[in-house]
Amino acid sequence: MFNSVVLEVVIGLVFIYLLYSLLITIIQEMIATAFNFRAKILQRAIVRMLEDDEKFKSAFSSLSHLFRSKGNLGGKHSLSHDFYNHPLIKFLGENKRHNAPAYIDKETFSKVLTDLLRGDKVKPSDDVVPLIQYSLDTKMIQWGTAEIGTQTLSYLNSLWADARGDVNKFKSDLENWFEETMERTTGWYKRHTQFILFFVGIAIVILFNVNTIEIVGKLEKDPKIREQIVQQADAFTKAHPDVDKEILMMKKKLQNTPNGNSQSDSTKMNVFSMNTDLAQLELLKAEENKLLGRADSLIRIDIAKTNGIMGLGWQTSKFKPLDWLAMGKSLLGWLITALAISLGAPFWFDLLNKLMKLRNSSTGSDVQEKLSIK
Repeated sequence: MFNSVVLEVVIGLVFIYLLYSLLITIIQEMIATAFNFRAKILQRAIVRMLEDDEKFKSAFSSLSHLFRSKGNLGGKHSLSHDFYNHPLIKFLGENKRHNAPAYIDKETFSKVLTDLLRGDKVKPSDDVVPLIQYSLDTKMIQWGTAEIGTQTLSYLNSLWADARGDVNKFKSDLENWFEETMERTTGWYKRHTQFILFFVGIAIVILFNVNTIEIVGKLEKDPKIREQIVQQADAFTKAHPDVDKEILMMKKKLQNTPNGNSQSDSTKMNVFSMNTDLAQLELLKAEENKLLGRADSLIRIDIAKTNGIMGLGWQTSKFKPLDWLAMGKSLLGWLITALAISLGAPFWFDLLNKLMKLRNSSTGSDVQEKLSIK
């Protein structure tokens, strides 16, 4: 059985990690919404599909483009530019601030690309097969002014040959191509947001002076602090028994995904190929407001109470600018905290629940042992 002091120290530390993980998760989602990360990652995927040149040659350029206000498409005569300038794509944007859509379904992708190849002068009675073939032969789209890149052209020619001139089969193959790309794009989004989560964590732990080394030291030395933190952790888990589910639901709503159970697991993970409408956009705005309220409540109530018990923050810090040892310990303590909280609130919530059950079972066993001795 674990030593009760060690167990309570770990519970206190995990609880603090949980609170700050919740905070940085909320802040990260607010940043993602404000800068329209999903639309920009989707835009990057479309560029990767339709352009030969690699625009994002380093991790820094890939990450920094998320914060740029302007688009990340090719030039005015590029295929990706004409793709986004198609009315079906153009009017999916929410407003001027979010002028690029965050979600495109596979049918929309195949229709727009087929339209670009066959041109905008098509009449109901026209046979579009020779029009598409002409675009592929001349390497120029008919709806717009873009030249089709060599690599993209080779793949489109391959799909067109496999379809044997069947436009519906060609569209279906385009849709499969899009879905496969979107599965990888979801991974890109997760990696990008994980980086941002870490940097947000660094900023928060420095701002609140959340030093893991200092926290462990206080929890070890002061049984009163330890008891208060454990009691608060116990009260928090009882008051919020579904924190992990709430986080997942929050992300689903912000990703504008339906809550139905009819989707496959792969579709649920794909946050870039969902339809969007006005009702969903209103729901998204409502969720943004809830995030602000949740962050405010978390800071004013839970984090403020914990910081008060632990004596965290700059007002109680003994850090001196010329004390290099203290500076090094602070930097190491902040880094440990930032790395820990970037693991995510669901991880720490699950661990905290397991530790609380272990502590309760340990306490119950001790009581039974004492009764049996008597």
